[in-house]
Amino acid sequence: MSEPIAPARPKSWLVATLSTPAGIAGTIIVVLIILTSIFAPLLFQEGATTINASQARLGPSLAHPFGTDELGRDIMLRVLVASRLTLVLSLSVAFISGIGGITLGILAAVLGPVARQILVQVTTAMTAFPTILLSLLLATLLGRSGWAAMLGLAIAGIPTAARLTLGLATSVGGSDVVASARVIGVPSGRLLRRYILPNIIEPLLTIVIVNLGSALLVMSALSFLGVGVQPPEFDWGQMLSGAIANVYTTPMAAVGPALAIVICGIGFSLFGEALAKGIDPRNRIAMAGQFSRRSAGTNKVATRKATKTGTASRSGRYSADGSVLAINDLRVGTVQNGVPNELVHGVDLVVRPGERIGIVGESGSGKSLTLSAIGCLLPGSVTTSSSQHVFLGENLSGRTPGEIRKVLGSRIATVFQDPMSSLNPALTIGRQMSDKLRAHTSLSSAEIKRKVIKALADVRIPDPERRYKQHPHELSGGQRQRVMIAMATLGDAQVILADEPTTALDVSVQAQVIDLLLAINRERGTAIVLVSHDLALVSQACERIVVMYDGRVVEEGPMEQVIGNPRHPYTRMLLGAVPDLSAGTDERLMTVTDYSWNTDAFREEYAKAIDPSLAAPFEDSVRPQEHAR
Repeated sequence: MSEPIAPARPKSWLVATLSTPAGIAGTIIVVLIILTSIFAPLLFQEGATTINASQARLGPSLAHPFGTDELGRDIMLRVLVASRLTLVLSLSVAFISGIGGITLGILAAVLGPVARQILVQVTTAMTAFPTILLSLLLATLLGRSGWAAMLGLAIAGIPTAARLTLGLATSVGGSDVVASARVIGVPSGRLLRRYILPNIIEPLLTIVIVNLGSALLVMSALSFLGVGVQPPEFDWGQMLSGAIANVYTTPMAAVGPALAIVICGIGFSLFGEALAKGIDPRNRIAMAGQFSRRSAGTNKVATRKATKTGTASRSGRYSADGSVLAINDLRVGTVQNGVPNELVHGVDLVVRPGERIGIVGESGSGKSLTLSAIGCLLPGSVTTSSSQHVFLGENLSGRTPGEIRKVLGSRIATVFQDPMSSLNPALTIGRQMSDKLRAHTSLSSAEIKRKVIKALADVRIPDPERRYKQHPHELSGGQRQRVMIAMATLGDAQVILADEPTTALDVSVQAQVIDLLLAINRERGTAIVLVSHDLALVSQACERIVVMYDGRVVEEGPMEQVIGNPRHPYTRMLLGAVPDLSAGTDERLMTVTDYSWNTDAFREEYAKAIDPSLAAPFEDSVRPQEHAR
């Protein structure tokens, strides 16, 4: 038995930023540039500006790694000293364009429709012109100097920042939270400060930092073209411009500033991208979960090797107990407000070849979490553990994602409850279904197309050749769900995990989808695990039922036993809540109001009271769970 899961706490934004090689490299570069810009002018200003005609145009040496310029000044020292002016001008561009763009974007989001439309049209027109052309024009009009070029570039960058801000603010402003605040009369200013800005400030700051690298490149380009920094001041662009005239005689004079520009631009881009991931709380939790799983995988290598028995095919052998899928002591957890929270508590499940299993329970009982954990589909922010997770004789516990994909491949399929969210709206049906075969087979394009069209025909989609070329929005809800089932049948799926596949469909289409799944089970021998809150539906479609509450299996057994002679109080309450058309109109439906049975003491007594003979066909899986919360 595995220990109760203790989900990893989310990393701090700094640790998350430094959790990747790119983040570490970008941070080191940015820190070195900042330190250089602070201390280099204090230490090397004299050496970088003193003219020594006798040392003019010297080649690289230990004393002068990049040589000297036409006035005998050390190029390396000048590159170091120029970092301050270059960085100050670039920061000024990013700050001014960011503040101006954010202000305009927010104003456009909170103003009336007429003012918003005017601002949108103006910013759209300005973004139609390349930023460097606008900055060249403005820098020329304002005068040839570094600060004039900086101001021109900052003004040219405002429309782009404004459009990004407007897009983010409009997205947040259209959410239900903001709509509710408007209904209760929250003033526009407070709405902006408390509801919109806090939700967009982090991505906006990230955009400003990422744009810092672009500002540095464009600012250096303006100085290179002669409309930026003018002598006797110098930045990297101005140094590169002076070195180009003698590039054939002293090429290293151009290498120094060019290398500084490239390294600095790359450093700010890497740092900005890493910071964007680091300040996102969801990504920090995901990183913590991935680290936890990698650690668990390292600890379980020996166990995995010991339990590995080889991959089984349809005609090959299954696990030692005859099951196609088995998971023991499954625990799923996450972190809420920094506190570890276990959501699924020690669930056991065994699926035999061709078996139909239904998992039922109220919303929040852990049905979908359990199904996703079985298919290894949970996001990185959710942590899982199990003492054993076997599919076709291979233990998946502790495996890396790449190893899991190789084992699962096309032999386990999932049908989700909302096909519109599961299908890519930008791709045709044929393209999406073909991707599965391209990933797991070496078939030709013609053969893949033939198999996809046949799969569509097998699930009774009319005119499959035409549907093959259509996009998801051109199909009805029932047809989209049939496409998902057809995709599941491609390959050699031995288990189909169906997560409430009929929730978004009307009653007649629900029956068709269930009939289709049963036909696949009957004709192909594919096992089906069906999650639903509809006990009547599950009783008609499944031969074994698992009842869940609060992340635990409270009762499990053959359908006739669970429906006809339920042992657990919660199961009896669920059955009592199902409408019965044969009952009188005066009979009230049962509601789940008594939770006195949801205690460790009751679970222990209930486990002892179960008759072992009821578990004859599924001896290892019928007994209720005994794990404490």
